[in-house]
Amino acid sequence: MQQKSKYSLSISLSVLDDLGINLYSNAPAVLSEVVANSWDADATKVEIEFNKEKNIVTIKDNGCGMSEEDINGKYLTVGYKKREKGEVVTPKYNRPVMGRKGIGKLSLFSIAKTIEVHSVKEGSNKKNGLIMNVEKIKDAIRKNDGMKPYEPDVVDKTQIKINGGTCITLSDLKKDISGIENYLRTRLARRFSVIGDEYKFQVIIDGQPISIQDRDYMNKIQYLWTIGKDGKRHKENCTSCEKHEHIDGIIDSTEDCKISGWIGTFDAQKNIPQSVGNSIVVLARGKLIHEDILKDIKEGGLYTKYIIGEVQADFVDLDEQPDMATSDRQSLIEDDPRFKKLKTYIQGEILKKIQKSWTEWRKEDATKKALENDSIKKWFEKLGPDKKKYAKKLFGVIGGLPLDDENTRKELYKHGILAFEKLVLKDMLSEIASLKTEKDIILLSKIFSGIDELEATEYYIMIKGRLEILKIFAGMVDEDSKEKIIQKHIFDHLWLLHPSWERASTNERIEEGVKKEFEAITKSLTKDERKGRIDIRYKTAAGKHIIIELKKPSVVVEIHDLCKQISKYRSALEKCLKEKFQQENPNIEIICVLGKSPSSSDNDETRKRELLQAEKARYITYDNLIKETLESYKDYLEKSKNLGELQTLIDSI
Repeated sequence: MQQKSKYSLSISLSVLDDLGINLYSNAPAVLSEVVANSWDADATKVEIEFNKEKNIVTIKDNGCGMSEEDINGKYLTVGYKKREKGEVVTPKYNRPVMGRKGIGKLSLFSIAKTIEVHSVKEGSNKKNGLIMNVEKIKDAIRKNDGMKPYEPDVVDKTQIKINGGTCITLSDLKKDISGIENYLRTRLARRFSVIGDEYKFQVIIDGQPISIQDRDYMNKIQYLWTIGKDGKRHKENCTSCEKHEHIDGIIDSTEDCKISGWIGTFDAQKNIPQSVGNSIVVLARGKLIHEDILKDIKEGGLYTKYIIGEVQADFVDLDEQPDMATSDRQSLIEDDPRFKKLKTYIQGEILKKIQKSWTEWRKEDATKKALENDSIKKWFEKLGPDKKKYAKKLFGVIGGLPLDDENTRKELYKHGILAFEKLVLKDMLSEIASLKTEKDIILLSKIFSGIDELEATEYYIMIKGRLEILKIFAGMVDEDSKEKIIQKHIFDHLWLLHPSWERASTNERIEEGVKKEFEAITKSLTKDERKGRIDIRYKTAAGKHIIIELKKPSVVVEIHDLCKQISKYRSALEKCLKEKFQQENPNIEIICVLGKSPSSSDNDETRKRELLQAEKARYITYDNLIKETLESYKDYLEKSKNLGELQTLIDSI
């Protein structure tokens, strides 16, 4: 007789709070998990319908369905890892399986309190159905410390109307679903690269199939870079593309480590859809696995403010490798070597090439545009051949600057022409005809240097305020100065938090409404919570609604307490935007500036960030904010030291 072990491991139902009920924060992320399950079930059609009167959502597919054994052994088994069970590809269409952790089904609880599942196994007439309810699950958690299994209610077979596949109904929704259809259509179109007839996989929302056009930005791409073997097929979808290059996407040929996809740029920031922003998503097995790798790279170049892209990187989700996705399947673990390899390649190979080509293309187009101005054309036509050569370069420099305001560009042309004439007065351009020796080549280098200096000066005109703040940051040493200086500048200079957030802006009516909501919450905080905060503000930038909370550097806040506080302010902002300004599904980001990383029982940084991501939030410490800001603008700081006499001239105009 086998001796019973004196130790045993038990898993409490309370883990559902972390793994499902509190993990996801938006409907597209949640419904993506259901769509992925349908893909894994070899479905060819997924129908999502919204009943606004009853406030319910129904997701129905024509996949293989589930038997009673499948429901208990797989669907209701939290953490069932199908790939480890040999389910690597689907049996019918040989699709690579998307599911991995076995917790995606729990995401439904983050938007609905009641979930009803109907399913009929392919080849069987037996109908199966169950109902799960959040309150009943929580009640089971409270009883016996959550150790007793939760038993969903059984649906009477006469109430099950489907004859095949699976149908999931979400009711008692936690949020109003009115107006979500178009937003969801755009988000799902970007979260999956396998939707369409080519993949035998249709996703339909309220009777209308999702297509590539629903991404709402492909036809606005000006310049396009396709990547990898499958990348070139994206060019036909970019109907307004003016210039195109291809990148092989091979990271490491010895390890079959490669990527595919595309990256494009818009001609103006106003053409970037608010629903997606300027970002580069990472997909694996046809599904989004990392929301935005561009923000992780922290590239501060001007071109990044106009960029958007999708990169397919299947090597980050191989069956034989450890799972590197976070619990919510919306981002990758940043410390994983595969993520570092992907990030390094995108930054060092792809973005550097894009920056070079983008700069040249913008300059070429800008020269043509400059000569459309009669005054500039008149000045240009009076120049001799040699001077025209460098005047064209000057046009390219100024015209290539990414400005949406053409009046500002006109002012820059005025300054640029003055600078050009200054070079002429120095006799720098008149020496071109005598270039014969090595010394002459050095002289040519000086000429180019002069024009490059002009480019730096124009850039300085646009962001000279940044230079002053960066110099202050570089000189900070003690904690007291960090607190005071960051508090003084951060709310009006959002580029400190993200390079593409050019400047903070507010709508006075919205700000006043939000302020009242925030004041009501602040009054309910404990004395210690109020003492730990310096300030909290609402701003908008690049189409985002931004909440910034500044904590005292000496205060260490517990992660769950921080999430609770953040949730209150996020909900208040959503309520204000919806009820007073009719804004549905606002694009919100919350940034907490802290003295130190939030505390937790296990001190798991990845888990902390996942909990904050669920609230649309992130944190950054005072020290990292200063460090990352200085690193992002290191090149510009060096360049600004040599502006010299030309900078002085422009400042005096």
